[in-house]
Amino acid sequence: MRQPYGPWLFRVALSASVVLAIELCFTSSLVWSTFARPGPPQAGFGIDFSVYWSAATVALTHGPAAVFDQDLMMTVERTVRSGKLFAGTSGPWLYPPTFLIFLLPLGVMRLYTALTVFSLVGITAYLRSMWGIVRGAGPLAFIPVAAFPGLWLALCYGQNSLLTAAVAAAALALMPTRPLLAGIFIGLLSVKPQLGLVFPLALICSRQWRCFAAAAVCSALLWGVSAAVLGGEMLPAWLHTASWFRHTWIEHNPAIWRGMPTIYASARRAGASVKLGYLLQALVAVPACAVTAWLWSGAARHQLKAAALCCCTLLVQPYLLYYDLAWLAIPIAFIAVDLYRHRARPFEWLLLVVAWVMPLQSVAATMIEGVGHWTPSVLVLLLSLIVYRHKQKTLRLADHGGAGV
Repeated sequence: MRQPYGPWLFRVALSASVVLAIELCFTSSLVWSTFARPGPPQAGFGIDFSVYWSAATVALTHGPAAVFDQDLMMTVERTVRSGKLFAGTSGPWLYPPTFLIFLLPLGVMRLYTALTVFSLVGITAYLRSMWGIVRGAGPLAFIPVAAFPGLWLALCYGQNSLLTAAVAAAALALMPTRPLLAGIFIGLLSVKPQLGLVFPLALICSRQWRCFAAAAVCSALLWGVSAAVLGGEMLPAWLHTASWFRHTWIEHNPAIWRGMPTIYASARRAGASVKLGYLLQALVAVPACAVTAWLWSGAARHQLKAAALCCCTLLVQPYLLYYDLAWLAIPIAFIAVDLYRHRARPFEWLLLVVAWVMPLQSVAATMIEGVGHWTPSVLVLLLSLIVYRHKQKTLRLADHGGAGV
């Protein structure tokens, strides 16, 4: 039966409100310094979005395949950034055509307008999807969701993590009651395919064939429409670029490892070879997949299964950057709902608090020499907590309330 966590939830919400106020002030100052402050242009709010906007404009003016001309992309990005925003930075285009096709409408907008639209859509979709998970715990539960540091990191960088996390959260929240719609959301993860790798495993193990079919059809349609609109040469060009990025950046660029909260990156920073780094990554990823498959094959509560899937998704990635930890809110929210609806111990809530601050710890690990990423260890602990809670056969479902799942 649900325990009376009213006072505890109030304290958490109050603390999160303070953090949220700080985040709002910081983000507002970053927006002002980027768009309104007099002086030379500088790196600021939405810095990574310029890659998306440049790709959209290049695709519209030079043809879709031109986005994989990294020299052209760098030239366009530097022109955009030196003239207005984000001076001194640039990045390659790495995304599949399934993402580019969604960006094309932004290419006809001015940079400021496109960034505003992208940011508003991202944060609205993210918050709406997360509310679908925690709404059964009441309005106070939404404050820690809104204050989650990973949300604000992704927003300030102008990254697509909010959109992919929103899609994943919506899929998992809808899966028990609307499997076809959930499958469509899973199919939309084709915009960043590596984040959808664990979903087929879970669906097969749980024999959710309708959801699986909807996801497969949606993904196939998205790839097909992308090929029809952008051209069939886009897929091999993307695969070639992905291979180049893996070899040049992921495997042989120490600078990027500092921003990657993964087992592989931690191993490489410690001096491991490429092969050993991948081996250590696999030694964590394979058991994580096995645990996830076991949970989805049995009668585990949906909150625990959904949380395990997201933890596993983050653990299997050799390449993941700290602003991708917007995804971490999903397992935190599902576990929090399970703790709210069932008997919980203080150490379980404490672990969620530790997980909640992991995006900030990852920023510290990126910025401060000698500080390592704790996120992989915390993800393993979260997965262990999920298994522990599943094994507690004496826990009973709450008599009232729900979580929208």
